[in-house]
Amino acid sequence: MKVDYTKLSLTSEDWQIIQDSIANNPFIPIKPYAKQLYAICDKHKRKLIGGSAYSGKSILGAVLALQHFKAKNYRCLILRSTYDNVIATGGIVDYIDEWTKEFPNVEHNQSKRCFINHDTNAKIYYSYMLLEKDKEKFKSRAYHRIIVDEASEFFKVNLQFLNRSLRGTKGLMKFPLSLYYISNPADADGSTYLKERFVEGPYPFFEMNFWDNPYIDREDYLESLQELSKADYQYQIGNWDYEVTAGDIFDYDLIDDATISKQEYDEYLTEWEILQQVITWDIAATESKTADYTVGSFSTVFKGKIGMIHDQKSTQKRPGKLETYMSRIMEVNSEYDNWIEKQPAAAGKIVKNYWQNEFKEYNPTFIPVPKSKIMRASRAVRGIKTGKILFVKGKWLKEFKKQAVKFPSENIVVNDESTHNDRVDSVTLLHEGLYPQKRGTVLRKRKSR
Repeated sequence: MKVDYTKLSLTSEDWQIIQDSIANNPFIPIKPYAKQLYAICDKHKRKLIGGSAYSGKSILGAVLALQHFKAKNYRCLILRSTYDNVIATGGIVDYIDEWTKEFPNVEHNQSKRCFINHDTNAKIYYSYMLLEKDKEKFKSRAYHRIIVDEASEFFKVNLQFLNRSLRGTKGLMKFPLSLYYISNPADADGSTYLKERFVEGPYPFFEMNFWDNPYIDREDYLESLQELSKADYQYQIGNWDYEVTAGDIFDYDLIDDATISKQEYDEYLTEWEILQQVITWDIAATESKTADYTVGSFSTVFKGKIGMIHDQKSTQKRPGKLETYMSRIMEVNSEYDNWIEKQPAAAGKIVKNYWQNEFKEYNPTFIPVPKSKIMRASRAVRGIKTGKILFVKGKWLKEFKKQAVKFPSENIVVNDESTHNDRVDSVTLLHEGLYPQKRGTVLRKRKSR
């Protein structure tokens, strides 16, 4: 249920809590703005803090984690979907680390993933829950406060499961229990759950937006929004009612603006330093007429990590014939590295082991990607708009455009490749390899064969 701020007011008790736990808290160097204070003082056990990006959600998460860090035996848990994200720059853990590093009584034990106040034995843990099975790590643990950052990225079953860890235990002081979901909307299972339970449901939803945040440059943020796809724009401004439709990610103008001629590409080949040549594979073992295609996108990566896609090959083949087809292409194009999507969970490991063994002669690299294809494509759009991904004119590009402007396509038509997503997925895989969500890159010198 969306909170109506005009009907809220802080009581004298609320102001006393703010004074004692925040204003006089040596670990919190900032002053929360008005809407943040209402969320902090709200007495509900479960709540959603959502809205647009740059609304100060991560800073608020750090404030909430540290609010009772002076209390004896206080226990808090901070979660994100991956470990790389939970420790990322500008996240909740990063703020806590920065705010507490000058205090000799506070230890940041990275091996235990925990901040410890040795004066009070208060502990703030941080971890991740990417897969459904990851919830088992918290099965017998107890916390006074749980903060789930970017909760839309989580599986619904994991978001529900966390309620069982929100409890007191013998030996820990009695303490007000609270579960905070902090998130923008997204094209994901967790987002649907949060919308049903909080945005439209019985639990409070505290909407906060970048124009509420007095600590950011609003004009700078508005300018950055112009670089997003329509879908990503709607999610970043906090539109929980938005549903992705075809054409919201890619359009003809976007692709045309990032397209160069064959002559221009040839000039790049002679004048620029080439870092690597890559085939990015979106693999599908065909078992029906409407099954997906296997697509390989051929790219040259130049100095500055500029990826230029100059060809695509697609096919529908059954297992056995598919491996032969791909091996033949890899053999003919032996100067290219081969990147394949790394799928999650145990099934993903089995698939990886299979392809790794099948193509071991060609040194395949497996690229981790976001769970959401919408998120993955939106990230690629930013790369296209900023000149990190370019397209070279050719017959292949016409077929890619047909598919891209329909993305995400849900109605598959027999013998109509434009109703699939495989060409798009092959292109977005290049962006994920060049600009992964975690620091670094998978660019590497090819091993000799």
